[in-house]
Amino acid sequence: MRVGSGDVLFNSSQAQAGRLFTGLLEGRSPTVRHYGREGGYSEIRLLPVKFSKAYNDYQLCTTKLLPMNYDQVKQTEVGFPGGGIELDAAAKKKLSVILAFMKADPTVNHVELNGHSDNSGNRLTNRDVSRRRALAVMDYFKANGIQESQITMRFHGESYPLAPNTNAANRARNRRVNIQLERVAAPEKPAPQATAPSNPATS
Repeated sequence: MRVGSGDVLFNSSQAQAGRLFTGLLEGRSPTVRHYGREGGYSEIRLLPVKFSKAYNDYQLCTTKLLPMNYDQVKQTEVGFPGGGIELDAAAKKKLSVILAFMKADPTVNHVELNGHSDNSGNRLTNRDVSRRRALAVMDYFKANGIQESQITMRFHGESYPLAPNTNAANRARNRRVNIQLERVAAPEKPAPQATAPSNPATS
């Protein structure tokens, strides 16, 4: 049956779809009937041939789906709520998601890290702490297969707080590393220049 763009051949409730699905899994041949607006009638009988294998392949495929898409993972923040420079379990979990995404999509090939601190220490100390936090994230990426050439690292101390450093909760929010994923195109190699053949010397 020819169906124009945007047309819906038929709708099914969740219960109806469930019965059809169960029938195919049990080896039966469910029938879909459609009554048109102008009295037309269509009937499609579904055969269960190879349905179980196709369904098993589908289930296997869904287990390999990434938990996030690029828009969800391209900007990530890992925190250091305890005030140190070590990655906690929550931070490592976020970084593992990023690593899995980069492995699945090689076009995502560059990571920008920006380390931050609260204002608890002096400016020099805070800048160094933010550097060491960004370095901890960089080292985790490098230990898991990301090349150092793929990583840009910056550190800002207390300069860019997420929230005013007026209480413990806000200071904990400001102790962080922001991670930006990027797709960076490889530079094009210049085409080799053609050289004119040299003329043999004549006497």
